Amino acid sequence: MKKVTNTHQRPPTAENFANGKTLLIAAGGTGGHITPGISIAEAWLRAGGKIIFATLQRNFDYPDIVRLARNSETTIVAYDAPRLEKNPLKWFAFVKRFRAALRLIKEASATENVAAVVGMGGYSSFPAVAYALLKSKPLYLCEQNARWGIVTRLFRFRAQAVFLAFAPHRPLKDKYVTAGNPIRAMFTHARKNSQTKIAKKSHHNILFIGGSQGATDLNNLYREFSARPEAKRYRATVAAGKNGYAALKPHARKGDVVLPFIEDMSAAYRAADFIVARAGSGTLFEIAWAQKPAFLIPYPHAAADHQRANADAIRRTIAATIYDERPFPVTRAADALIEFLATPPLPLKTTESSTAAETKIARYIAQGL
Repeated sequence: MKKVTNTHQRPPTAENFANGKTLLIAAGGTGGHITPGISIAEAWLRAGGKIIFATLQRNFDYPDIVRLARNSETTIVAYDAPRLEKNPLKWFAFVKRFRAALRLIKEASATENVAAVVGMGGYSSFPAVAYALLKSKPLYLCEQNARWGIVTRLFRFRAQAVFLAFAPHRPLKDKYVTAGNPIRAMFTHARKNSQTKIAKKSHHNILFIGGSQGATDLNNLYREFSARPEAKRYRATVAAGKNGYAALKPHARKGDVVLPFIEDMSAAYRAADFIVARAGSGTLFEIAWAQKPAFLIPYPHAAADHQRANADAIRRTIAATIYDERPFPVTRAADALIEFLATPPLPLKTTESSTAAETKIARYIAQGL
């Protein structure tokens, strides 16, 4: 846990709307929860605020969290938050680990007057949500998926506001705010249409991204596709994940790039002509930023099948083909990918908001404090 140094609060301005207040953000598990949490944290820091960022121990070396930890106004709290258990024999261990996580949050918050708590969803948010309720702190929830997760379903009635990535299918109360999904700062600062001249390419580029942890199905699809004669017209960049990298790297074609993790995703999207991806909310909103044709393969084991719901919802925003045959048949998927590349969906006309989702959320919270 990294301690922060208190600084004198400045008078609030349009840019300094956080005014030295401390926001506790809980985000852990996968990049789909962590990345938007980091984006909100960075927006709050830019506005003159402070951050306590609560995450799982296994996420402590996540690149975006490492970067956030370098900010002197940030405290990182890493705990071993437990999943909800159905087996009564595991309830004692659940309570023990939950109380330990809650204690760490209380200790980190003791030296800071936490103004509000933001839960980014997933079981890792539960200790921070419990802290907000026990200490009567304003609670805000972020729901990244089109099909709401358990934290949103359980605690939405206790929240000051619920920020939705996808517009709901029916009218809701004003506390439900459709803000979009915060994406990484690199996208905020990057220019989609760079004026830099690029040499004429002899091949089209395909970007395979399986999410923050990679995806075995997508790695296998790359291997199957790269063996086809049609693949000679294309070059590929594959984010294979830390676990899949070692197995896939020896099978990469000459000229293709296989990496465990792509640091500069905005550059990777700009260099791509086509994208092959899962349908996590963060990935979909990054594809919407890039406005490149996408071949989407929803993760079949996602809770409540939310990736399929995300893919269906995002089709109003991006040019996408959804391939969702289960169990995943890699040979037929490669056939479908080749067909997609030959006749990609036409780009859609979209209207971009002038305010990023993370800034909308940060300002909304500041106005309520």
